[in-house]
Amino acid sequence: MSLKNRKNKFLIILIFFFIYIISLYKTYANTTGTVYLESNKDIIDVNEEVEISVNIENFKTAAFTLYLYFDEEKFQYIDGPENINIDGNRIIYVWYDNQGGNNPRSGEVIRFKFKAAKEGLATFSTGGDFYTEKGQEVETVFKEKQVQIGKEETSLEKQAREEVGEDKNESNSKLQNLRLNIEGMVPRFEKDIYDYYLTVKSDIKDIEVLATTENSNAEVKVTGNENLKEGLNDIKIQVISQDKTTSSTYLINVTKTEDIEAANTNLETLAIENALLYPAFDTNVTNYNTEVSNSLERVNLLAIPENEEATVEIKRDDILKDGDNEIKIIVTAANGYTKKEYVINVYKRNSEEEEKYQEEQKSNQEKLNEIYETLSLSNNEQEQNQEKQEQIKNNETEGKENRNRLVALFTLIAIVLIIATVAILFEKKNKKNKDNKKEKN
Repeated sequence: MSLKNRKNKFLIILIFFFIYIISLYKTYANTTGTVYLESNKDIIDVNEEVEISVNIENFKTAAFTLYLYFDEEKFQYIDGPENINIDGNRIIYVWYDNQGGNNPRSGEVIRFKFKAAKEGLATFSTGGDFYTEKGQEVETVFKEKQVQIGKEETSLEKQAREEVGEDKNESNSKLQNLRLNIEGMVPRFEKDIYDYYLTVKSDIKDIEVLATTENSNAEVKVTGNENLKEGLNDIKIQVISQDKTTSSTYLINVTKTEDIEAANTNLETLAIENALLYPAFDTNVTNYNTEVSNSLERVNLLAIPENEEATVEIKRDDILKDGDNEIKIIVTAANGYTKKEYVINVYKRNSEEEEKYQEEQKSNQEKLNEIYETLSLSNNEQEQNQEKQEQIKNNETEGKENRNRLVALFTLIAIVLIIATVAILFEKKNKKNKDNKKEKN
């Protein structure tokens, strides 16, 4: 056989080998699928019935053995196909196509009916063996299904169980905590503040409310938090004391709208002339306190809304009385119906309190003056000391310079004397040499 024929034969064998591999892959791909469960209801009540269907996806089956597992503590089996066996919490069902594989099934293959017996979250799962019309076993992925019996406990409800008030006063009708499952409620909760505000989008239908009491035995009634309508909604939280002698009502004013800015009731500025607000102004704080002089009859107030189209109404008495005076600032949003109320409690000192206050102010001023004087003297002493130090430093510098000058002068004189002495000695030597020469001659 020539080399060329051998190459052609090898190529043909290689092609058939790849065709065989591809056919195996197709056969394998056609025998994989998913079995999943569906329910006609995801949340049911106790004694209510639910139907669980078994469905197949991505393949057809001509025969199978199915195992369905259920929580027998929470569910009771009611109905299903005739030829099933029940073993504890497992249902066994066997089926095959009596037409020899000519009528395979896909989609929903069987349905069971159960009755809820106990609240909680229950899981249905499945397993088994499935075969195609060619008798080939299907490699199957099984998916489970969960059904909630009774209302599912939310995160706020879990928190409510954990946040138990410890006040034993039976007449206490105060809340310990007030939270929503939606952010944005203002002001921040305080047990002695009873009015709150919230703006939500139009897709919000219900608002979950967590309201725990200081006395755990007090009764709480929440109304108005479901089926919110467009516009204004009032959520009321009524607290009735354990002994039924007192009650408190907390109100959340909810605006449901798509135009959030048109519902803006925030103040940008809130101030009183010659007085300080406590706490310092914050757009999300609605209750303030301040104290004024006994001589003041009326306070000048500045209140500017964030949205310039909003309106501000101020309610107060014409003349301040001694003690507490309440000023209400009502902001109405641009939409004309959303409102927010800011409250300032202005305490006006009486004559005795004013006298005491002035004395304290005078005493404080005297103490401040003493401190200023002490600081001033201290500063003067520091300046004087600094001047003395600078003078000493200057004197030392001047003395050092004078000493340097004297040393230089003495050095110069010494050099001159040395030079003069050397010159005299040299002159004497020259004279002596001349005299010796004369004697020799």
